[in-house]
Amino acid sequence: MHPADIKCALEKAGWTLRQLGIHHNLSPSALPRTLAVRWPRVQQIIADTLGLNPWDIWPSRYDNNGNPILLRRGRKRLEKNDSTDSRAKRQGEAR
Repeated sequence: MHPADIKCALEKAGWTLRQLGIHHNLSPSALPRTLAVRWPRVQQIIADTLGLNPWDIWPSRYDNNGNPILLRRGRKRLEKNDSTDSRAKRQGEAR
């Protein structure tokens, strides 16, 4: 669904994104943020309000079994030997 369609459907149900967020003890900006960012808990709140499943609203955010696809963020983990080897190399260069 397009974000404008989601907002329109919520308004037809008598809610704005901000009101729904406050109603569920979330930041007023939490639900509008979900239109652009993956947030399974908040996506479920929106889906429940609309009487839909979250994977029907955001099919690209869920796998074939209806489980959220979580994107991994952060730095790549180094193998234990890799980090000690690079540390030893740096110490050797400094000498």
